Amino acid sequence: MKPLSLSLPGQPWRMAAPSAVGPLYVLCTQGKELTSRRTLLAIDLAGKVLWRRELEGDPKGHWSQKSYTKHLRVSESGTVFLIDGDVLLGFDESGGTQAEIRLDHDPDEAPGSFALVRGGFCTTWTTLPGRHRDVRVDVRDGSGACTWSTRIPTEPLGFASSEPTMPHEFSPSYWDPLLVSDDRILAAFDDLGRGLSLSYLLDRDSGRLVATTPVSGGMHKAIAGPSEFLAGDRGFGLLGTARYDASGAEVVRWDSEGPFLVGPDGVIRCAESGNPERHRRFRKLNADGSTEDGPVLSRRHFGSPALDSAGTAVFTQDGALRAIDAELHERVLCEIPEERDLYGRVLLLEDGLVAFTVGHELFLAATDLGPVPSSGWVCGDGNLRANPVLEKP
Repeated sequence: MKPLSLSLPGQPWRMAAPSAVGPLYVLCTQGKELTSRRTLLAIDLAGKVLWRRELEGDPKGHWSQKSYTKHLRVSESGTVFLIDGDVLLGFDESGGTQAEIRLDHDPDEAPGSFALVRGGFCTTWTTLPGRHRDVRVDVRDGSGACTWSTRIPTEPLGFASSEPTMPHEFSPSYWDPLLVSDDRILAAFDDLGRGLSLSYLLDRDSGRLVATTPVSGGMHKAIAGPSEFLAGDRGFGLLGTARYDASGAEVVRWDSEGPFLVGPDGVIRCAESGNPERHRRFRKLNADGSTEDGPVLSRRHFGSPALDSAGTAVFTQDGALRAIDAELHERVLCEIPEERDLYGRVLLLEDGLVAFTVGHELFLAATDLGPVPSSGWVCGDGNLRANPVLEKP
């Protein structure tokens, strides 16, 4: 069956939903400059626009210097949050302003990624052009009052035979810059000039710096379980994924990397996003460091995958919505318009409905997939609320 499509007012940066019954929240922009206005849309599962909010652009610089312009989080109560300038805004399901929290900070700081945590929120901060040195992570309560703040001086970065130098521009990582799991926070940053990446592991309650991951090429990250994380390495001759425990120690490594899906059964699934020496595949990453090969994947860009309760992954690639089941069998769910490198987020909703973006359009496709798992942590874009947080009940 042909999916329902809806034109969007610009490029969709982020999509999220409070639950499998919607509504969908889509954040769009019409340009890459911060002076461009952003539009937040609320859309029901029939494709009807319920409301829209126009947000003023930020005239202080290029979009790449402030990653917060692309982030959207939804709370357990259904409030959708984003940062606009120096303010954290929250809108209820009717489009009314539920929260307007000013973010006090140093004059040379810009907010990076943020995540909603119990009783408040966590935010990363970087310095503006001219210094690009220190990074900072803080946790604030629901009023914006700071619970703790940890400033981390940036050290010279080097890799292999390269001479360590100070980052010219240290920015929140493009992929998964902030993850919170139980009593640990993983905050990731990239040296934009050289492509090097570094992640910091902090104590959730005190802000104490617990560990720093090795300098790498960076890439995808995910929550592996309580206080444990997955972090991928790709580039500079690296290709792999490490699992880090609460102390920051590497406990296992796989020779595969890509967006991760971690179901309630603990099985880690990976849609490989890069491999110069062999076929890219959909793989299972076993606890002993071995991998189980699934279907070969095209080397073209694909939309971030989601996972249903039966262990079936769904993603967009090569002009189709595709599914790979728990036994690693692949099938095509429906064909879609093909726009290279413009496949976006995939969300699995009620009754097998799949929402995804291609170019400047939102698609809603009816499938026979099961629901999103109701227990455990589902990483990647199976996280409906786009809030990468796993906290104690």
